[in-house]
Formats: sequence, structure tokens, C-alpha cells
Amino acid sequence: MNERVSETNIPDAIAAFSALETEGQARFLARFAHNLTVAARDAYVAGGYGLTDPARVRAINEVQHRVTGHLRVLLEDDPKRYPDDVLVRMFLEGNRDPYLDWQIFVAFDRAMSPTKATG
Repeated sequence: MNERVSETNIPDAIAAFSALETEGQARFLARFAHNLTVAARDAYVAGGYGLTDPARVRAINEVQHRVTGHLRVLLEDDPKRYPDDVLVRMFLEGNRDPYLDWQIFVAFDRAMSPTKATG
């Protein structure tokens, strides 16, 4: 596991997302949303219905909310959407949990490269 998502990775993530056309951003956001559901499984009780880390599931759900909300505004061609740099920073910054930061960055990275395996 990485210690923490490096600040130097965020400008690269912004550049990669910004380089995508609207349709590519929508496809990326759909893959990212899917990858976040896989990351959340890490906090499930094995073979049960409970959670081992409800706070992590809640945090992933909040990122998921931002992802799907932005996907909606892209598909509706709503001009009142977040600028790319603000959006990517909302995804990748601000978590207090280094493991969660890593999970989100991995989900982002895998979504950016559709050839990388997802769960």
C-alpha cells in the first residue's frame, strides 16, 4: 500500500481527466463509480451483512455521490458543472485516512486506464 497519495500525482490526474472529451469523461466516471464499489467491499464483514469499517463505506459513498452527480451533469450537458481541476481534487483530496486515499487513487487510476483490471 502507498503511504499517501502524493500531491504530485494529483496534477497528473487532473491533466489526464481534462484531456478527455465529454464522452470520455462520462465513460471514465462510470468506470470510477464501479471501481469505488469494489473498494467499499474491503469494509464488508466476510460472509455477512455487516460492515467492518462503516466510516470508510460512508466516505467512499460520498465520493461516489460526487462521481455520479458529475456524470449526470455531463450527460445532461449542464454548463453549471465543476471545472475539471476542482472535480478531480474533490475526488482525490481531503480524506483523513491514508488507506482510503490510496483506495480512491487506485480506483481513479484504474478507471483512467480501461485495460487495467477492475473487480
